[in-house]
Amino acid sequence: MNAKSGGDVYYLATGSAGEKRLALLEEVYGPDSARIMLSIGIPRGSHVADLGCGTGNTLRWFADQVGDEGEVTGIDVSGEQLVIAKARAEEGGYRNIRLMEASVYETGLPRAAFDVVHCRFVLCHLTRPMDALREMAALAKPGGLVIAFEIDIEGLFSVPRTPAYERTRELVLARTASRGADGRLGLKLPRMFLEAGLSAPETAFVHPIYLRSERKRLWEYSLLEAGGYTIEKGFCTQAELDSLAAELAAIAADETIAVAQATMPVTWARKPG
Repeated sequence: MNAKSGGDVYYLATGSAGEKRLALLEEVYGPDSARIMLSIGIPRGSHVADLGCGTGNTLRWFADQVGDEGEVTGIDVSGEQLVIAKARAEEGGYRNIRLMEASVYETGLPRAAFDVVHCRFVLCHLTRPMDALREMAALAKPGGLVIAFEIDIEGLFSVPRTPAYERTRELVLARTASRGADGRLGLKLPRMFLEAGLSAPETAFVHPIYLRSERKRLWEYSLLEAGGYTIEKGFCTQAELDSLAAELAAIAADETIAVAQATMPVTWARKPG
């Protein structure tokens, strides 16, 4: 990541190299994200700020909701991600999306200007998540919606339990902690919202589980994509990672074993005004 990241480390692939995994992530968590946001209400004509927008999966969903009379602004620190987001928006014929390369800590966006301020799986990558949430609150209009979908890695396990998924969870938590981030941040969101001045937050949990399909393999793929970083930091050897990869592939093919994906806690609130 570049200097705008404020020292945060993102160890997963970006740009075209990471697009397939992010599309799979959208398959796993996107439907429930949409269901929750639709239950809250995303009015047509809204102005939306999507922080850490990545390759633009949520950007395009918001653009459909707000219509041509609304606008969605996507922020990401990675220019590679924004190149993909721009290409996919142009392919879809979207004219209500704009993109900016900037830090989620200092977006450069106007204060109190957005009806909805959103992030998904962003704060868990940061060393200063509270600062980013304060920035989100500052961007929202009085009465505007601030909503964060986050992660609790403890929700990642197989049924029945297997050593392979116990070890996968350990490795994900270890590498997250090594860069000063929090793999269980989602559980802290309600208190964080209150600290950011967002009163009366609401919260919910999403916990997908699969017996088959590529969606069962999301965290397997994430583990292997970050394998170089995991080995470099000394959390495992190449030999162990290769053995673990074989075990996870066997679990993916075994329809008697279900894989519960990491839990996605979500918290939302209206900015007082």
